[in-house]
Amino acid sequence: MDGFFNAYAALEARLRMVDVIANNLANAQTTGFKRDFSRMLETEDGFTLGTQVDLTTGEFMPTGSQLDAAIDGPGFFVVQTSNGVRYTRNGSFLLSSDGELVTKDGAKVLSSNGSPITAQGGDVSIQDGGMVTVDGNEVATLKIVTFPNAMHLQKEGLYRFDWNGLPEEVQALPEPRVKSGSLERSNVNPINEMVHLMTAYREFEAVQRTVKTLMNEMNGKLIQTLGSL
Repeated sequence: MDGFFNAYAALEARLRMVDVIANNLANAQTTGFKRDFSRMLETEDGFTLGTQVDLTTGEFMPTGSQLDAAIDGPGFFVVQTSNGVRYTRNGSFLLSSDGELVTKDGAKVLSSNGSPITAQGGDVSIQDGGMVTVDGNEVATLKIVTFPNAMHLQKEGLYRFDWNGLPEEVQALPEPRVKSGSLERSNVNPINEMVHLMTAYREFEAVQRTVKTLMNEMNGKLIQTLGSL
């Protein structure tokens, strides 16, 4: 029975691994998306799946939009959502009807002093380095932060993160490398993910055969036991 339950746990974990890889592939074109990678872990209760976010930088895509920005290197933009402060690498911004700099779904982009950015007036743009200007005059600077331990970052949706560590560990990046007029692509490599997917499928099928063999053995022993009664 222990062998059966261990094999079933390994089967379930590999099925979850397939789901993780499939989600990566589905978001290969999602701006600011960070792929998840997983590995099998053996515990006292059998096998489980451990997942971690790959925070490597994706390729830059020039857009020409004055309100698009990408971070070259470490760091996250800071936004205010209905659930609290969140962090993202998706720098696709726009102006709300109130003249506030927001994300496509309305989250307010925060400045280096922690307040929403208001940029009412004529020509609004984000400059290299993260400075927000109106008609060439600086009105704010994008807040860019880093974290000492990315393990405490929890994914929320496709491209946002929540910080589960200590608040004081959120560190402002003094000289962020922000590139204006560009967006960061997903860091998913579709070819590599397809290779991982094929490997995961083969492992799933192998464990599936093991479970089937164990089931046949258990059924055989059950029949023998019942026949001896």
